[in-house]
Amino acid sequence: MIVIKNARICTISHGVIENGSCAIENGRIVALGPDITPTADSEVVDASGKWLVPGLIDCHCHVGIWPEGEDSSDENENTDAVTANLSALDGINFSDRAFDDALEGGVTSIMVHPGSTNIIAGTSVALKTAGKSIGGRILRNPAALKVAWTPSGRGGLPSFGAPYPSTRMGIVSIFREQFKEAREYLSTLELGKSRPLADPRKRRILEMLGMVLRHEMPVRVHCMMPADIYGLFRLQDEFGFEFTVEHGDEAHLVAGQLASRRVPVNYGPLLGDRWFPMFSAARPDAAKILNDAGVLVSFITDHPVVSVRDLRMQASICVKHGLSHESALKMLTLNPASVMGVDSRIGSIDVGKDADLVLFSGDPLSVRSRVDAVFVDGIRVR
Repeated sequence: MIVIKNARICTISHGVIENGSCAIENGRIVALGPDITPTADSEVVDASGKWLVPGLIDCHCHVGIWPEGEDSSDENENTDAVTANLSALDGINFSDRAFDDALEGGVTSIMVHPGSTNIIAGTSVALKTAGKSIGGRILRNPAALKVAWTPSGRGGLPSFGAPYPSTRMGIVSIFREQFKEAREYLSTLELGKSRPLADPRKRRILEMLGMVLRHEMPVRVHCMMPADIYGLFRLQDEFGFEFTVEHGDEAHLVAGQLASRRVPVNYGPLLGDRWFPMFSAARPDAAKILNDAGVLVSFITDHPVVSVRDLRMQASICVKHGLSHESALKMLTLNPASVMGVDSRIGSIDVGKDADLVLFSGDPLSVRSRVDAVFVDGIRVR
């Protein structure tokens, strides 16, 4: 057993425990309170003057699939507009130094997505940034279907002459065609009127779309502007799928509608007020506007666009512009855990949850605070 004592414990789920203790054993949090008496063989960590928080979570990044500072990348399969048969997990290099960067920044769980040059890019995976084995680090796979609302592809057309729409109309058309085909295929299959497709690639595509239609995983949509989101609302009304807005630079302009539909926004990366010239309505208090409207908001880095180690700095900027400290910490922990569908395991400090914990020298949202210790599954990894 490891007992962390005398810490300021930010549980996220039920307030702050001053000078509190947290006991971890067999990878789980087993006790929590103002004082815990260690057993004779316990390892005791004195955290006087320090903050203990749940491991931070980046629910949108490309760690391992887009190595920072390297020419090669497995982020985008630029051979077709629809590659729902692909899995981000198959492209991850677990030796990427970004996993160490994540731990340096107190990030213990991430969601890795395929890139954004395809309309339907493939499935995403939720995993931990450290662990004894690759299989043991996976939290959920597939965790979502990555989709991009980007006319002409981000940074230009996909390679090899693959057809790709140049307008939002074209994107919506392809999306509608694919989901109609999947719905019809699954319906005839369930009624026994057809047999599984012989083509394994096409069968896999329709199976992944079917998981979305059956609400077994959400669609994670790379989109920024209201004009993108309106089309998604219409498609949601038609097919009934669940989706999240990824990036959402101008999502605050439709905050009320997002809230009424219970559509989360995974916001960022935030580099400045108008870091991307085409999104002139972007503003540093957008996270507060969305949160105040009742939207579930999480901060993201889109690593390597912003280093995963600097996830908490995204929250710090928004606190400076009016977001409450409590809400900001939740947007780094429990909110992304909920969006990833793994909040029963991570995202808060509660008895029974995974012992993914970070000990900061001071306020986690202060640029001057250091990460003094990181625990993943109860094992100190930093």
